[in-house]
Amino acid sequence: MSLTASNQITRLLHKYWPFLILISSITLCSWVYYSTDYKQQQLLMSREWQSTTISQIESLPQSSLQELRKVKQSSNMVFLPNHTYSRITILELHSDEPQPLTIHISESGRWDVSGGYLLTEPLEFKDITSGSNHDFDSKQLNIIRDIFRMNAQESRRIDTINEHTLLLTSLTHGSKVLYSTK
Repeated sequence: MSLTASNQITRLLHKYWPFLILISSITLCSWVYYSTDYKQQQLLMSREWQSTTISQIESLPQSSLQELRKVKQSSNMVFLPNHTYSRITILELHSDEPQPLTIHISESGRWDVSGGYLLTEPLEFKDITSGSNHDFDSKQLNIIRDIFRMNAQESRRIDTINEHTLLLTSLTHGSKVLYSTK
């Protein structure tokens, strides 16, 4: 390579060096932004989320919850920037009686997003039972509360459907859709 060709390359590098740095920085920042959990965290914190789940229960003769036929779970959830969350859930427990038993559950805890998974760790539960359904005794209600608490500590994969809808897929069972109307 001649000395003049080397000088030309050096001049070109000096001339375009800032542009190369700028393009490299933009590429790296875009990759970090779109490939990390930052975007999912921002989306979770940007709105109040809702979820509704209806479960039909098959009657099992050996089950301690044999009167339970259907559970409707309606939740409102908010994720805060300090990585705490708050969820208000209304559980409607249906039996053969026309009027369901309703349990209002207030839950708070910690959350994080890691590797595309939403991790929730509940720290506090409060519940109020309303309605008069005589099919469920206190032992059965405690079992239902325990099941709810076990499901609250979860790790779910986050798939963004759009900016108002998220699909959360459990590692063990089922999926849940979080949606926002705002």
